[in-house]
Amino acid sequence: MAVGVLIALGESLSPGTYTDVRFTWLHLPAPPPGHPGAFPNGFSLVMGTLVDPLSALMLVVVTVVGFLVMLYSIEYMRKERGLPRYYAELSLFLAAMNGLVLADNLLEFFLFWELVGLCSYFLIGFHYERPAAASAAKEAFLVTRVGDVMFLLGIFLYFAVYGAKGPGLGWAASGFLFVQGNHAFLAGVPAGNPTLLTVAGIMILGGAAGKSAQFPLDVWLPDAMEGPTTVSALIHAATMVAAGVYLLAVTSVFLGFTAFDSLLIVALGGITTFFAATMAVVQPDIKRVIAYSTISQLGYMVLAVGAGFTMVGLYHLFTHAFFKALLFLAAGAVIHAVGTQDLFRMGGLRKRMPLTAAAFAIGGLALAGIPPFAGFWSKDDLLAGVYSTLGSHPAYWPFFLLAFATVFLTGYYIFRAWFLAFSGEPRDPSLHAGHEGPWEMTVPLVILSALAVVAGLFVYLPGFQALLLHGGGVAGIPPVYGTTQLLLSAVGVSLAGGGILVAWALWGSGRIVPTPSAAPAAGMRRVLLARYGIKSAYDWLGATGVYTVARAADFFDRFVIDGAVHGFERAFGDLSERMRRIQTGLVSDYASYVVGGLLVVAALLLVVAPYLVGRFGGG
Repeated sequence: MAVGVLIALGESLSPGTYTDVRFTWLHLPAPPPGHPGAFPNGFSLVMGTLVDPLSALMLVVVTVVGFLVMLYSIEYMRKERGLPRYYAELSLFLAAMNGLVLADNLLEFFLFWELVGLCSYFLIGFHYERPAAASAAKEAFLVTRVGDVMFLLGIFLYFAVYGAKGPGLGWAASGFLFVQGNHAFLAGVPAGNPTLLTVAGIMILGGAAGKSAQFPLDVWLPDAMEGPTTVSALIHAATMVAAGVYLLAVTSVFLGFTAFDSLLIVALGGITTFFAATMAVVQPDIKRVIAYSTISQLGYMVLAVGAGFTMVGLYHLFTHAFFKALLFLAAGAVIHAVGTQDLFRMGGLRKRMPLTAAAFAIGGLALAGIPPFAGFWSKDDLLAGVYSTLGSHPAYWPFFLLAFATVFLTGYYIFRAWFLAFSGEPRDPSLHAGHEGPWEMTVPLVILSALAVVAGLFVYLPGFQALLLHGGGVAGIPPVYGTTQLLLSAVGVSLAGGGILVAWALWGSGRIVPTPSAAPAAGMRRVLLARYGIKSAYDWLGATGVYTVARAADFFDRFVIDGAVHGFERAFGDLSERMRRIQTGLVSDYASYVVGGLLVVAALLLVVAPYLVGRFGGG
C-alpha cells in the first residue's frame, strides 16, 4: 500500500491536481410544490475519496510510519497478552486515519475523526487491567470529546453560512463538499456572515486543539504514555495528533479563517510550543519527554497554519512524523532492553546499544533543528514564514518570540534525555543488562533514521517545491533564503546548539547534579512536574464542580422526578388494594352490596326528591 501511496503522491503534488470519486449516501427529495423548505432542490449526503496534494502528503506519513510500527510490534509486543485485539485495533486505527485524510467532505471527515478517537481509547487502555492505563484511556476519550463537540458545532455553522447557497466556495446544497466543480483552493476568507464565520473558526480550532493536544486541552497526551510504546509512536507521529493539524490545514485551504481566528490560532500555537517545552525539561520519564516534545512541535505547525503558511506547517508535520516515530521507537528499544522508563535509573547504554543510541541522537538532532537533518529544513521554513508576517501583523510578535525561544529548550530537553540514558555508566545495577533488539526492531530504526536525515531535502524536489510555493493559493516560501532568513536560521541553529551544550554541561557523561530543595530552581521544577497545576485544576473541577452538579441532578432525579412517579404509583396501588378487598367472590357479600345500594336510592327518592320539588318546583 505504501508503494501505491508514493505513486499517488508523485501524481498529486502539482497544485490543482486531484482525484475525487464520490457517491450519494443519503438523498432527501425536494418538497412538494407549494411547500417551500430550506432545500427546494432536495438534499444529499455524499461520501467520497479525494486525493490531492494535502491528502497525498498525509497518506505517505500514515502508511510509511504505520507499516514500520507494525513491523516493530512483531517483537516488541511478542510477549503481551491479547495480541489479536492489539493488531485488530491498530489496523482499524490506521484504516480510520486513511479514511480521514481521503474524505472529500467535512461530514465524512468527522465520522472517521470519531473512529480515530475510539481506536485511541482502545489502544491507550490496551493494558486495561492496570488502573493507570484505564484512567489514561478515559481521560483521553473525555478531553478529546470536548474538542469533538466544538468541531461538530463548527461544521453546522459553516453549513449554515454556505450550505443552502448552491455551488461555489467549496460548498454545495448537495452536501458538505470540499470540492465543487473545478478544483480550486481558496485564497483568503470566503464572503459570508463574519460573526458566524469567526465562531465557526473558533469551533474548528477547538476540535483541532483537543485532537492535537493544544493548550489547554493538552493534559491527556502525556498520560497516554500508559499505552504500549508502539501505540505512542503511532499516535504522536502519524495518526491521532496529526489529525488536528490536518483539520486546520484543510479548513484553511478550502474554507479560510477570519483575521481574528488567524490571530487566535497563532496565539494558541505559540503558547503551546513554549508551554509544553518547559515541562519537557524536567521530566524523568523518557516517553513523557518525547510526549511533551510532540505537543510543542504540534504548536509550531498550528502557528504556521494561523500565520497563513499552511503547506509549510504540513511540511513540518511530514518531517516531524519520521523523527518523532524514530525517537519513540528508540525509546521503546531502551525500555524493552532495561525494563524501565525512568531516565535516572538508566545510563551507559551507548556501549551496549550503539545502534539505538545513534538512532535516538539522529532523531534528537532532527528535532532540535540541526542541519542537515530533516527538522532543520521544515522548522526554518516555518519560522522564516511566520517572521515574514510580523510587519503586517505586529500582534504575532509575542508568539513568534515564544516559538523562537523554544528552539533552545528543544535542544536542551532532548539531549538531556540522551545523556541520561546513553552516556556515563549504569546507575541501577538491578536493571536488565541492555542489548539491541532483533531485526524486527532494528530495521524500522534504520529506515526512520535515514528518513530523519533526508526527508527535509524533499523540499528540493520540483513537485514538492511547487507545492510549498503555490500549494492551494496558501502562502508558501521557497527553500532559498535572503540575508534576513539566513541570519534567522543562523540564530536558530545557535540556539539549538546552545541548548545541546547546556544539556552536556549539566548531564554529560551521565552526571546528575542534585538541586537543593530550598533553591528557586527546585520550586520551579515542582511547578513544572505538576504541569503548572492545570491537571490538578481539571481534577478539582471534576471532583467538585462536575461531581456537585451530578449529585444535584441525581437528587432531582431521585426525589423529584422519581418521587412524583413513585407517589402516583403508591397512590394508585393503595386505591387498587382497597378496591381489591371488596372483591371477595362470596354471593352473600354481593347481595348485601345490592341491598345497600337500593337503600341509598330509596333514601334519595324519599328525602332528597321531595326537598328539591318543594324548593324549586313549587313556583
